[in-house]
Amino acid sequence: MQTTYRYLKRARALVAQRSAVSALVVMSLCAVVMVTDAHAGGAGSPHATAHTRSVAAKASAAQSVLPAAQPQSRLAAFDPGVDAPLPDDRIVAAYGIVGGGEENGPASSLQSLDAFLPQLEAFGAQYAALDPIHPVRLAIDLVVNVIQPCTQYPKWCASFADDATIQAYITYCQVHHLLLFFDLQLGVEPVADAVVGSLQPYLQRYPFTELALDTEFHFPNTPSGYAEAAGYPCCLGWMDASEINWAIGYLAQISLTYHLPRKTLVIHQWNTAVIQNKAQIALNPNTSVVLQSDGWGGPEDKIGDYQAFVQQSLIEYGGYKLFLPHPGDTQSDSPLQSPQDVLRLFPQPLFVSYQ
Repeated sequence: MQTTYRYLKRARALVAQRSAVSALVVMSLCAVVMVTDAHAGGAGSPHATAHTRSVAAKASAAQSVLPAAQPQSRLAAFDPGVDAPLPDDRIVAAYGIVGGGEENGPASSLQSLDAFLPQLEAFGAQYAALDPIHPVRLAIDLVVNVIQPCTQYPKWCASFADDATIQAYITYCQVHHLLLFFDLQLGVEPVADAVVGSLQPYLQRYPFTELALDTEFHFPNTPSGYAEAAGYPCCLGWMDASEINWAIGYLAQISLTYHLPRKTLVIHQWNTAVIQNKAQIALNPNTSVVLQSDGWGGPEDKIGDYQAFVQQSLIEYGGYKLFLPHPGDTQSDSPLQSPQDVLRLFPQPLFVSYQ
């Protein structure tokens, strides 16, 4: 923006300079006319009249020799909404935890993700056929920061995936044209520390990278919060609106600074207590915010949660999580709701993930 301003300022100065030169030429020639007329016997003399016309013609010609100032067109303002996933598209994602097992979601390894990709594409095609107004963008919702025992990871009670693993998923997404959500559990690490310290280069460089916050695994970075994280899963984590607002503002700043499509923030919620001061979450037009109803169970329970968390206290867009059946795993949806079932929800979810 500053470059465009300096460019326009120089252009305007050049136009003013040319106008001043042109005026000076005309004034000088007119002075010659007046002096010549005085020597030629005054303005009423036939010689004076002819000479005046000749000089005027030369003045006009001199003006035409100066390059004409061309109108300067402003550079088109950057619009972060161009190619942004929401609200025009629907995101259908495969969930996973880096290094996790099959029950943690099909994106937990690149091998299982590759095997699940045809099924993800089939889900996407069903949503697109049911709602042609919203084309489908396929994605990975990948937990790259996992809550851990505080005895093994004493600083934050959580661990990040290594850079090589993250880069491998980025490459996979580039090849298969997928969005990549970096999902964070955090333990006691503040959101800002985790994002700036570990994810900033990826968010700034790649237009398809997004962010997700799993509120139930986050604890305050205080002695009491550390004690609760150390006792997990006995204690339920939570996140305050202030940290969510920081993430919203940070993503907006990245899009505007690096001219990237508007990024999406997904906020997980499966319990009323996991988001504190929810009414204070502040939207930003340059970040899309999804509130995802999380948790496994029967359709009635899941629909009830969606109504309570999303419909009755909607932030911006709705999200819905589905838990696929796995052999020997009881923490799955029974029965699994179909895309038709999901789109009967109100408001219709624009983010749907499969674990």
